[in-house]
Formats: sequence, C-alpha cells, structure tokens
Amino acid sequence: MQRRPGRRTLASATAVLVASSVALVVPVTATASPVRSTGVSGAIVVQAPASKADRARRAAVLKVRRERRARWAKVRVHRPATWIRTSVGHTTPAPGPHFNNPYGSRASERALLDQVIAAIDGSPGYRRPVDPGTHRPVACPTSPRAFPSRIRIAVYSIADRHVAEAVVAAQQRCVSVQILMNSHLTAVTSPSWGMIARALGPRGPEPARQRSFAHRCSNGCLGSAVLHSKLFLFSHAGRSRDTVMVGSSNMARNATDIQWNDLYTVNGNRRLYAEYAGVFSRMAPDVRGGGPRVYRAGPYTSTFYPFRRATSRTDLTMRALRSIRCSGATGGAGIGGHSVLYVAMHSWHGVRGRYLAERVRQMYDRGCFVRILYSFMSYDVYSLLRSGSGRRMTVRRVLFPGPKGVVAAKYAHLKMFAASGRVAGDRSSWVTWTGSNNWTDRGTRSDEVTLRIPSAAVYAAYVRQWKVIRHRRSSPVWATFLEPTGGGRAP
Repeated sequence: MQRRPGRRTLASATAVLVASSVALVVPVTATASPVRSTGVSGAIVVQAPASKADRARRAAVLKVRRERRARWAKVRVHRPATWIRTSVGHTTPAPGPHFNNPYGSRASERALLDQVIAAIDGSPGYRRPVDPGTHRPVACPTSPRAFPSRIRIAVYSIADRHVAEAVVAAQQRCVSVQILMNSHLTAVTSPSWGMIARALGPRGPEPARQRSFAHRCSNGCLGSAVLHSKLFLFSHAGRSRDTVMVGSSNMARNATDIQWNDLYTVNGNRRLYAEYAGVFSRMAPDVRGGGPRVYRAGPYTSTFYPFRRATSRTDLTMRALRSIRCSGATGGAGIGGHSVLYVAMHSWHGVRGRYLAERVRQMYDRGCFVRILYSFMSYDVYSLLRSGSGRRMTVRRVLFPGPKGVVAAKYAHLKMFAASGRVAGDRSSWVTWTGSNNWTDRGTRSDEVTLRIPSAAVYAAYVRQWKVIRHRRSSPVWATFLEPTGGGRAP
C-alpha cells in the first residue's frame, strides 16, 4: 500500500516520479516530511524554484520561437523575396595566402579543400516553404534577381566527396552554383563529379541565365589544351561579399596528401570579383577564344591565358621576370642591394620552359639571388640553371617517389614566384605572382590565371612556405618520376 504525502506547501516545487522506465511529473506540496513511493524502483525528486538566470534563458528561448513564428507568418509561397534565408555554416573566408601540408595531419592536408567547403557552406540560400497543394517544398526561383547567392568555380578536377556534398546542399537551398571542369574526368571516373552533375544539371544554350549547371569543358574552355585555372568565386560567404580565391589547388585527393598547394583569398574587392565573373562567363560557352586578358583591380593584376602566339618576347610571364632588375635594391628589400627571386614550380620544361630558364639564369648572372624548388623539371632546364652557378643559386627537387621508386608520392604543385628588391621601377618592392600557370608549352594554350600581389606581408608568407617545403624534404640531385594517376588526374 502506498502512503499519501502530507499536505505542506512550498511555492513552485516540482516532483518527478521515476518508476521502472516511465517518468511522471506531478505537483508536490510537501517538502518538510519525506515523500516515498512503493513502485518497482521509483524515487521522488524535489526541484527548487527556477533561478533568475533560468527564467531569463527560458524567456529568451520563447522570444526566439515567437520571432520564428512571426517570420514564417510573413512567408508567401510564390514570393521568394519573403522566404527565410539559411546557410549550413557561417565562416567568413580569411583573406590572404593559405597553404596545405601533405606531410601533416588530416586537417592540414585538407586545409584548402575545407576552406572552399566552408565558403560553400557559408553561401546563404533559402529555407524553401512547402506548397500547400502538393505538400512538397516549392521549386527554387529561376529569375537571377531572386538568387540568394552565387558560386562560380572553374577548376581542373573535382574528385572529393565532401566538396560534392557541399555543392549539392547549396543547390538544394537554391544557391546559384555554376561549375566548369576539364574533360579528363567523367561521372564514372569521378563519382563526386557525378553527384554534382546530377544535382546541378547540364549547361544549357544560355548559361548566363541558368541558376545552376555543371559542365566539362572539352580540352579547355577558351583554350585548346586543358581547363587548368583554379577559380572559386562567392558573391556571399559568411559575412564577406565578392570573394575570389585563386591558386594551385584542385578539389581532389591528390591536392591533399600528395601535393603542396596554395590558395590566395580576396574579400570585398567588387572590381576584382566582377572581372573574374566576367572571365567565367566567357569560359562557360566552351568555345575557343583569344587572349591574353589583363585586368587591374586595386593593387591586384590578373593575367588570363590562353595566349597561343606567346613567344619569348611577348609571353607575359617573361615580361614579369624582366620587370625584376638585379641591382639597386634599397629600403630593406633584397639582399645587400641585390634583388632576390623565389620560385616554386610544379612543371618546368619544353621550349617555353627553356626561355624562362634562360631569363632566370641571366638574372643570376647579373647579381640576383635565385632560390628554386621544382617538381617536374627537364634535365635541360636543370643543367642550364645549375651549370657553373654558385651559392647565390639554389635549385632543389621536392619530388619524391613512393615505395616502388617509380611514381611520385609527394611533390609541390604550386606555380608561384616572388621577388624582393627592384621590381617595375620600384627599388624597394616585394611582389608575388601565383596561380595555375606552369612554365611549360601547354601553359600558353590552356585556360590559366596568374595573380600579381604587391605586398611585403604576402611576399613574406610565401617565402616562409617556400622554406617550410624546402626544409621538410628536398634534394639538390635532379630526378624525375611518373605523376600519379587517379585522385583528380586521368585514370
């Protein structure tokens, strides 16, 4: 038999009766005398009155709920302007240079891919309302004016499931997502690309008016070799607007645990963003086009290839190297009055590689300090640079094979060079060039981009990374190995 508790009062007290696996909440008026139950394994728990902080928290929760109900009350199914905006994340892309480390932790390997994923997740979309007739979410708007945000990506390869999942989620919340990729991968060889292609759909006859599409450019979009650019454009990402990311990183496994890569991020430069969006629009029809195109936006200068008729006289990379003079450096730039050139180059060979190497060697002969890291370099170029050179010339390989000694397992994929000293008439200058353009013959026939950044801080960041790569593992002995297949490259 169960005893009834005495009837004594305590304001706001509550008892929770737990018996077996069933929890009951009952009001309690007795606290002075013990309260017992004879259930299977029951107990009476008496709670004290809610504190002021607890009441404040509960009031805040109720306020948020009321505001949410009020927002939903304003939603009109066929008026996207009234829909509630939402995003998966709220990370604002950090401006400046970013790097990964293929020898590091999983997080440091994936640093650049995760940076792009965070920007995709931070792109606002819509919480689609439910159509009362069909009881299903309504379709995303088709008018460009109603797109909540835009993502534009042009990249050599996509073969990463996490990137694909972020793209699909953005598409589902009505973000305008347009992606161009080179044609060496398909939905079969890259299931991640297959996910994206199915979610975004094919490019139509008027890509500028489409909300989303995924398209493989046939051996390049404007170029006639490959789509080799790595452009990531976000109209909104977190709290930033008009974000541009440029560098060497593809969205694939090779870019994480095999290659050293970089991405340089610019936020809030509307002119730069518009220039890159314009180039993307010219690439989207997948029709051969001319070049080069050079744009200036604030401190930045962007050079877009193809430049099929480039020669040693007209090549804009050669022009950049010629802008560096080896003597007359002042103001703390250079070393002892001489300019310094740092190079980290993934591929350096061919006719173009030879004439660029001749210019670099000429700079050394004229007093410049030259520091080079390379992955795939012809022996012809290596011999030209090293033969008869002294301590002012450093040429080191960062390409190393796997266990069988045949296929490359680690290497630098950057395509950057940086100068400190006398550059473009400025005797106290620090300039970095980075992007997708290798120093090869194909580099003039492909879709490529190079971003020029005049900044002492950016120069210092790239030189620090150059030294990290050198000291992690490098060799003065020339060698070459096969580039690995899969992981973003053709199988």
